[in-house]
Order: sequence, then C-alpha cells, then structure tokens
Amino acid sequence: MAIFLKECAAEQVTPIQWGILTIVKSQPGVGQVELAEELGLDRSNVANVVDRLTRRGVLKQTVSKLDRRKRSIAITPKGVTLMARFQPKAERAQRRLLEVLSKQERQQFMSLLSRLVDQNNEFSRAPIRLDE
Repeated sequence: MAIFLKECAAEQVTPIQWGILTIVKSQPGVGQVELAEELGLDRSNVANVVDRLTRRGVLKQTVSKLDRRKRSIAITPKGVTLMARFQPKAERAQRRLLEVLSKQERQQFMSLLSRLVDQNNEFSRAPIRLDE
C-alpha cells in the first residue's frame, strides 16, 4: 500500500478507487452491487467510494433504464484523462513491489496468491464473484 500511495500521491487515487475506475471503464453501466462482488468489497464501502469519485467528476451515476432501483455507473471524460495519467504510475508501483522477485518467482507468487484467494473466497465477508 505504501509503495502504491507514494507512486500515486499526486493523483490522489487509492487502490480501491483505482480498482473501481478500472472496472467501470471496462464495463460501462455497471452497478454498485456488481462492483462490490467483482472487487470482493463491502457494498457500503463501494457506495461511499463511488459517491466520492462522482463528486470529483470522474464517474457519473444514472438510474438504470432496466431496473429503477439500480444506479448505472460510467466513467466521465475527466475520469478517462485521470486514468491515462495514472496508469504508468500504478504499473510502476506494481513493478517496484515485485522487483525483489525473479520473473519465475513473480509467476509462482501470483499463482499461489490466486490459489489462496480462490480457495478462501467463501470465508470472505464480501466474496469475490468468480466467473463460471
């Protein structure tokens, strides 16, 4: 977390915000429930983060045309610009975190980490939605 925040301090984007922005950009119209499931986060936490990003002008929320109880979330042009500036910094933070490992160790680490997450997903307060 410290490496990410140091690399990305100028943009004032947290890892959770980055995750939300990434998903919303790739899935325009996604709802808060789907975001929470995708990221394995508590729904109320996601709602608060989405509201903050909306107030910053990087996301917009509208009432879904299919389900009036759902808010559809989309990224704004300001959000796209933020992501373009931020992407290299986020990638640099990831590289810095993993640079102490060899290429083979990084692959092994990511494989083991994925296995831990998958195998323990059912015990989470906010299980990650696993695509079947």
